[in-house]
Amino acid sequence: MSDTPTDDFEPTMSAEEALMWRISDDPWLDPSGSLLALLDRPVDLDLLRRKVAAGIPSVPRLVERVVDTARPIEALRWEIDPDFDLTNHVVEVAVPAPGDRRALLDLTTEIHMTPFPAGRPPWRIVLVTGLADGTGALIARLHHSVADGIGGLRMAEIFLTLEADTTPPPDTDLDTILCEWRAAATDHDLPDTAAAVWSALAGPVGLAKSTAAELALIGADPARAQRTAGQALDTVRTVIDQLTGDPFLDSTSELWTRRSGGRYFVTAQMPLSAAGAAAKARGGTINDLYVTALADAAIAYHAERGTEPRSVAMSFVRSTRTGSGAGGNAFVPIKVRAPGAGVTPDERFAALSNAMAPSDASDGEPGLGAVSALAALIPTPVLTRLGRDQGARIDVVTSNIRGAPVPIFVGDAYVLGTFPIGPVASAACNATVMSRENSLDIGIMVDPAAVDDPDRFGDIVQATLDAYTANAG
Repeated sequence: MSDTPTDDFEPTMSAEEALMWRISDDPWLDPSGSLLALLDRPVDLDLLRRKVAAGIPSVPRLVERVVDTARPIEALRWEIDPDFDLTNHVVEVAVPAPGDRRALLDLTTEIHMTPFPAGRPPWRIVLVTGLADGTGALIARLHHSVADGIGGLRMAEIFLTLEADTTPPPDTDLDTILCEWRAAATDHDLPDTAAAVWSALAGPVGLAKSTAAELALIGADPARAQRTAGQALDTVRTVIDQLTGDPFLDSTSELWTRRSGGRYFVTAQMPLSAAGAAAKARGGTINDLYVTALADAAIAYHAERGTEPRSVAMSFVRSTRTGSGAGGNAFVPIKVRAPGAGVTPDERFAALSNAMAPSDASDGEPGLGAVSALAALIPTPVLTRLGRDQGARIDVVTSNIRGAPVPIFVGDAYVLGTFPIGPVASAACNATVMSRENSLDIGIMVDPAAVDDPDRFGDIVQATLDAYTANAG
């Protein structure tokens, strides 16, 4: 008999997962992440499907769908999709003519923006065929409620190998495995969501312990419910203000003011060893260098258009993941201000390096868990409006994912590049970097309503990275 699913994947959504699921009601805020892997040759579809099937017992979330609940603050749940069909999730698509790099990037954008089918596990892997140069590509898309970027990369290990491997794994009888899992499943007691919400918030925002008891009386006392909801909304404002509300950190751009649901994908790269040497010479980290280069590029883009922003509003993600599990979300988003006009790149580097350095003082601030827990009390339309408003105050969202330091393969295809796509979330653009061997591969998803010439912006980013690494390492 097959083992039951690992405890790394709980049947009840965490507050963080639920937040990611709810905000995806708004396409502008879609938190899904994707990965474009460039391959030196095409991959056999049947081989990939067999590899994914063989890995599903270790990643049961891949066969689970989200089940909504009747009560607004009751936890969302995961359940095995009764009609799960792997062939709907691992597919093959031909790139449109002329089959060049731009056509591939546009196809990647289309796949990244296509909503997941309702009532199905929210993930998809697409093998791309028909590239003009005879190479291959793989596009993987995963909803953020399933896992964050690091967790998603660990999930990808079910089809990535450290050497070329065309030997198909033994057949996996998914129907039997899923049948056994359903039979072994029990009705789990739903957690006391109200108590969990206030427990998550008690430390960060100093709520009185008695508030949990107040919330427990919502059903019996409508007047008290209204008062408690008001207190909750006040607390939401407090938490959000502590995280993102400092006007000093908001965008000062006169160009990047519009927002839309449109997206345009560009890429950039820099050598890892040279980036490390350049960062070390300036007394910082590779991430400091990467974020500074993006700020430099944003300022240069503005300068070409005759304007000089006082600053660039940026955010970066600090992972809080401690275990080796693949599921869930474990990160803290942090806003920073990159100095603009009148500051040299080295001065900007020093300012950002200092701003992004971990500090004991930040340990007491409310993080994603606190905001996510309290978000359970807020109607989704209000939550998405808040998300749009906060996202529009940011110019560049950044994130980084540590990939494999050695060659990796999909079947017998060598991976030439791994370009991640993070959520734009109503900002002007998202730039996410992933390390691979001696390369840093950067995926830049742009809102073209904000950045009116995404290709030019991508060129400026690449030129800025080249300037930093030209004489290093």
